Amino acid sequence: MHLPKPSEGGEFTPPPAGVFSAICYRFVDLGTQQTNWEGQVKRQHKIMLSWEITDPDERMEDGKPWTISQRFTWSMHEKAGLRKTLESWRGKPFEAADFGEGGFDTKNLVGAPCLLSIIHATKEGKTYANISSVTKLPKAMPAGTLVNEPVYFSLDDFDAEAFANFSDSLQDTIKASPEYQAARNPSADNGYHAPVASDPGWTPDAESAPPF
Repeated sequence: MHLPKPSEGGEFTPPPAGVFSAICYRFVDLGTQQTNWEGQVKRQHKIMLSWEITDPDERMEDGKPWTISQRFTWSMHEKAGLRKTLESWRGKPFEAADFGEGGFDTKNLVGAPCLLSIIHATKEGKTYANISSVTKLPKAMPAGTLVNEPVYFSLDDFDAEAFANFSDSLQDTIKASPEYQAARNPSADNGYHAPVASDPGWTPDAESAPPF
């Protein structure tokens, strides 16, 4: 079996553009990742949220539901994309009581319904689907039924079974983080040190999630 040419195979059909009922089915802690934006290298803790479109009239050719994911910097700064998305999702801004002890755990995100707006963008001849907004599901709109298995994965409490079910590329991304190395070999000195409150883009309350 010969290797395919770069232009062969690997075709990916993005989810349709539009506004759909959806349910968050996966929260994945990616650990600290290195990013390069316009020549500026940064190391930031990232997470990934995945949603399943629950509209029964919107299905892939094999009958399975469409899914879409988005990565966020792990930050609750007032200008952070994650905070803006979560506030839009629940329909109200955060208050001090939402953070710290007594706040809601991010596990509450998995299984939470929403109204998902997807737009298409074309780059180098390929069409990509991007999430433009995540808002509160209207009361009169049914949430639908989740088909994909709910997954919550945190490097603070490593779940080997959940990790084994991730794609190879997602596993490789997580493996590149110092948090993964610390979780798999906690006694080793791998140079990883937990972030401090003064680090840009990080807040000590970032692991709290809004109530839904």
